[in-house]
Amino acid sequence: MSRSIGAIAIIAVALAATACVADPPAAQRVSNSHAAETLGKAAVPADLNGKTVQLSYDAGSGGTITFSTDGRTVTYTAADTGRRTSTPVAVEAIEAGIFLVTWTDDTGAVVSQVQDYRTGRVEGTWTRRDGSGQPVIETRVGSVHLTD
Repeated sequence: MSRSIGAIAIIAVALAATACVADPPAAQRVSNSHAAETLGKAAVPADLNGKTVQLSYDAGSGGTITFSTDGRTVTYTAADTGRRTSTPVAVEAIEAGIFLVTWTDDTGAVVSQVQDYRTGRVEGTWTRRDGSGQPVIETRVGSVHLTD
């Protein structure tokens, strides 16, 4: 009897596994309004080397970022103060037209942004230490677009 129950259990597991494979869920797709193929080439860069972009934040001013032609450095110019910082940068393509961009500004804050050229949106964090040495993380969202 226990042998029959074991065989039935194995058959039930095999049937369940077959059912999962026989009817897989539909593939997830990006809507046409967000698909990189539907946007112009200027809107969806293959990389950011040599590009200049304009950032505007919902909660305040933004600035301009110019990426070096080799993609190793970035020059950030703040819109509100005109302060200019040139520093090494790390740029990682997440998918077509979306990049993770990270640099350290002249105040020592680490800036990390997801720049989405398909939607024109940017989301980022600024990690720094306050006057007492405590870590502070600020988040900002806004818009990003190529200027060249």
